[in-house]
Formats: sequence, structure tokens, C-alpha cells
Amino acid sequence: MLQLVFILALCICPALPKEQHQQEGTPQLRLWLTISARKRFLEVSWKHAPARDGDNVLLTAQDPHSFEQRILPTGTPLASFNSDGVEGSGSSGDQVAFIPFNGYTSTPGSVPKAPTIGPRLHWISNNGNNEIVAAIKPSQSAQWFTTGVPFDYALSRNVSTESACYGYWASYIDAHGHILAKSCVSAHPRWMNEMRAVLGGLRLRDLFIPGTHDSGSYRPNFDPLLRESLVTKYALTQDDDIRGQLLHGARYLDIRVGYFSPAEEKFFIYHGITKQRPLNEVIQQVKDFVLATNEIVIFGLKEFPVGFGKGLGVHRLLVSYLRQQFGDLFVHPSLTWHATLDDIWRRKQNVILAYDKHEMVEEFPQLLFGAVDQRWGNVQSWTRLERHLRFINDFDVSRFSSRPVVDMAELTPQTWDVILDKHGGLRKMADNVNWRISQLYRDELGGHANIVAADFIRGTTLIDTAIDLNRRKIAY
Repeated sequence: MLQLVFILALCICPALPKEQHQQEGTPQLRLWLTISARKRFLEVSWKHAPARDGDNVLLTAQDPHSFEQRILPTGTPLASFNSDGVEGSGSSGDQVAFIPFNGYTSTPGSVPKAPTIGPRLHWISNNGNNEIVAAIKPSQSAQWFTTGVPFDYALSRNVSTESACYGYWASYIDAHGHILAKSCVSAHPRWMNEMRAVLGGLRLRDLFIPGTHDSGSYRPNFDPLLRESLVTKYALTQDDDIRGQLLHGARYLDIRVGYFSPAEEKFFIYHGITKQRPLNEVIQQVKDFVLATNEIVIFGLKEFPVGFGKGLGVHRLLVSYLRQQFGDLFVHPSLTWHATLDDIWRRKQNVILAYDKHEMVEEFPQLLFGAVDQRWGNVQSWTRLERHLRFINDFDVSRFSSRPVVDMAELTPQTWDVILDKHGGLRKMADNVNWRISQLYRDELGGHANIVAADFIRGTTLIDTAIDLNRRKIAY
């Protein structure tokens, strides 16, 4: 009888597809696609890879359904990247590797000429109808690799609230062409609502939430390879506008407002003393997003660097402006930070105005939440930033409070560093730490962290980490 039950169970259980077969107890192979800030190259990273002889990571321009090998005639080899050694990998060293288009991992000036070779086996995808733009041979179980394939941000401008994967896909295949793992450049416009059954009973303080630092410091259609200056090097912190940041998964916005009285539109986003986008542009993008998706966004107003003075007059003008612009979309503070996501959704309110001025919060208790606590390290090296991030998470007494906290996971240049261009700009600084930040929160700190804000967030895996970690949470 027992044998019969066992045989029936085997018949009933569905077989896993090839890419999902995995030995029991073996950590799941994961793959990620990110975008570097400085040159906007696609980056591929992985974890728990078998890294066997014959394995490849292939980058394609469409969703791959199959891979097979064909014999190609004599010619120059397609770009392929060998990840042996430290070049091409984020596993060591401060500099992101230079990966030229012919696919060799040598540094500039030492790239050998690609030899002409005879007929050879070559991978194709979807019966040859899906272009393979890069190939990497993994040599370690976990690596972060910059491919040299440029990402066109025009692709991101076409993303909508219905988008998911687009632009590029990365596949980890074995020697037989079986897909063991797959990833893509992707938008996450509704990740909170998609997990409402899991997250609805939790507070914002209980979640892992991706955020952007100096969220309004972007410039539409900006290409750093063509238009970079000393000002833009240290003023711009994101490559997507607010709409793009939210569509790709950010739910905390770090908003620095300044008052510019000579202009018809008085309120602007500032980064330090540099004027960026009009505040109404930012607000409109937030409104359009939440109306289309029903997602919850923390609009964190911080610092007020220009034009506010020591009094409260300009603050009152700003609060009045926020009330007028957001209308019925702001979350009523009577809910307090103790409210669950379901509490907020039931009110059909989506934007939390967290204001960094205690006197204004007391004066407008029907509109403003208290500020989200930003834990800023003000450091210029990865060693010091890592020490700061570990410290604030290891000794986090605020985890017993309902007020959200933000780990500011970025490097901050000093004034003379900017004047002398000591660090090469915020893009270079972000590329030096974003892969490390991604690994730190993915592998160690994510279980206790609340909000993590970064420069050039598309160069991190923070959004994927948030979705993975929040999916495992149980409301209590």
C-alpha cells in the first residue's frame, strides 16, 4: 500500500522546467542586471553559480527561450568576456573594469587584435532570431561584471505602468544550453500591491524599502559621455526622472526644496546650492504614478537649502503649496506611522508628506508627518561607508519605533573634493560602491534594514532585494 501511494505521488507531482531543476539543499542560482552610472554599461552579477566548464552567461536583446550551438564559418569571434582574474569583476578593487567592445578584459592600450579563426561552435538563441550581444564565462560562484554593452536610457523613457522586462535579458546556461537562471532589465510599477496579501498588515517601518538620494537631481535626456561638466559631475545623482524612479521600484523620495523668489514658479528642487527641477514637475510625476498604480510613496522633504531663512514664513508658503498640489492624495497624519499598508490603502491616500521641520509638523498636524530619520555617514570611502552602515544596523535602537529610518548608502564629497574634482564625480563614486552596497544588503543587512537610499539606484540590486525580502515577510 505504501509503495502504491509513493508511485501515485510521483505521478501527480508536476515536473520542473529545465531552468528550475535544482538539487535539494543547493542554494538557488540568482542573476541580476544593473546599469553603471559613469558609462551606462550593462552590468551582470550572479550568486551561487556552479561555474562549471562550459557554463556561460549570455546577454540578449530579446527574451531567450532556447539556446543551441551552431558551426560558424571563418571570421572574427563575437564579443565574449572571460571573467578570470579581478578585471571585469566587482569582487575586488575599487575601479569598475574597462571592458572594450571586442570582449577582452585587458585595460586600454593593451588590447590585442582579435585573431581570425577557423570554423567553430557558436551559441545562438531562439533559433538565431535573438541577438546575443555579449557572452561571459563565469569563473567564480559570485561575481559582478561590467560588460561594455551600453544601455540607452531612451528605452526607460518608454516604460509604463504596465511594463516588466524590457531591453536586455541575461541567461545563465550550462554546456548543453539549458537555462539555469534568467534575469532582465525590468520595471516594478506595482510591487507593493502585488504583495498586498503578504504586506498589507505591516507598517512601512517593517518593510525593506528602496529609495533614491537627492531624488530630484536629474536632467532629462542627459548623456554624461557627451555633456558632463564639473557642475553636473557633483550635482546630478539619478539618471531617471521621478516617474522613472517610481516605475522601477523606488518608494522613498529624498526631496530637497529651495525657494527662488524671482521666478514665476517659486519652489525648485535643489542639490546643495544648485537649482535642479521645478517642484511642480516632481509633484505631478508622483501624482500621476500613484493614481495609476495605487502604490504608497514617502515624499521626504529635507533640509530646505536655499531661500527659507530662519523664520517660518516660506515654510508656510511651501506647506500651503503642497496641500494645493497633492489635494486628496496625501495620507492623513492621524493614521500615524503605526498604520499598516492596508490602513493607508483603505483611505485611498497614497503620498506621505514627511517634513523635516518640527515646528511645521506641530502647526499642520492634519497634513504633515514627522521627518523620516536619515542616517547619513558623510564619508568619502567605501571602508568608512561600510563601517557606518554596519554600525547603524547592528546598534539600531530605532527598530523598536514605528518611525521609518533611512540608511543613506552613498559617498559624500567634501567642498574641496568638488573644487579639485578629487573623486572624479558622483557617478564614479557610485560605481565604486553600488555593487558593494548591493551585496551588503542582499547578503547581510537586508533583514534588519528599513529604507536604503542610493545615488544612481539603477546601478544597485536594492529594488530586487526589497522584493525578495518583503515577499518572505509574514504579517503579525
